[in-house]
Amino acid sequence: MNRVRRSALVWLLRHWRRSGLIGICLLAIILVVLWHQGRTPMRTPVVIAGSSLMQPLIQALAQSFDHTRYDVQVESGGSVAGVLAVRHGAIDLAMVSHPVPGLFADAQTRQYLLARNSIAFIVHPHGPVRALSQAHIRQIFTGEIRNWQALGGPDAPIQVVAQRPPSVSTQFIERVVLGYQPITHHAQQVNQAKDMVAAIEGNPYAIGYVSWPDSLAKSSFVRLAIEGVPFSRATLLSGRYPYIQDLYLVGYGKASPAEQDFLQFIRSSQAQEIIARHHLVSVY
Repeated sequence: MNRVRRSALVWLLRHWRRSGLIGICLLAIILVVLWHQGRTPMRTPVVIAGSSLMQPLIQALAQSFDHTRYDVQVESGGSVAGVLAVRHGAIDLAMVSHPVPGLFADAQTRQYLLARNSIAFIVHPHGPVRALSQAHIRQIFTGEIRNWQALGGPDAPIQVVAQRPPSVSTQFIERVVLGYQPITHHAQQVNQAKDMVAAIEGNPYAIGYVSWPDSLAKSSFVRLAIEGVPFSRATLLSGRYPYIQDLYLVGYGKASPAEQDFLQFIRSSQAQEIIARHHLVSVY
């Protein structure tokens, strides 16, 4: 309580008997006005939850958003959980990084494409191939094809390299590339993307995968073309490259002013720089 409010309250306590009811009411009104003038305006909460893959990006965007008016809270939990929460009005926006069955069946669902991620298949610089079809990728990673000779290469075993769960890249491979099939149990398991790169660089007959951010690393691995389409920012933006992961923000029902302001912010140049720093492909 500041000095003006304290003085008014002291005067009221000393003279309330002489001031009468009208005076007390007037002083009460003054105190209320002074109280509200002295308070910091409450910020409007905005709750965003869902994909753990998107959480670091959305948190970075939230930190640069309007802190004078909004308090943005970002939580993980998974894309499906995020969609359920936004439909029940528990959160303002859901983060969605993989297909959710029936997501857009409800006309009240609103989707906002934020950025794109992708998976590059990588081999040793002296590996036997530079391009593969989607069918061959599936056969290799499910273990149906286990020798490069079946693909016109040398008589040498194919060493598939995979990241251990709960790798987001591995989830993408099994859900999108392999149609919800597991990667072959013959795969060499590694913990992180840097271990994946090291395994590929150390074996000319190995094949693995990296996400868009890791594909930009300075390394000697070769990114394979799929169905004749090279892996590049241009082919990801155009949608020509067959393996693309769209990152969405999803709302439900009528958008609140706070939600509209945040969605407008993600289209700004400041937000686009943040997206680029996270090595994602901006779509705006």
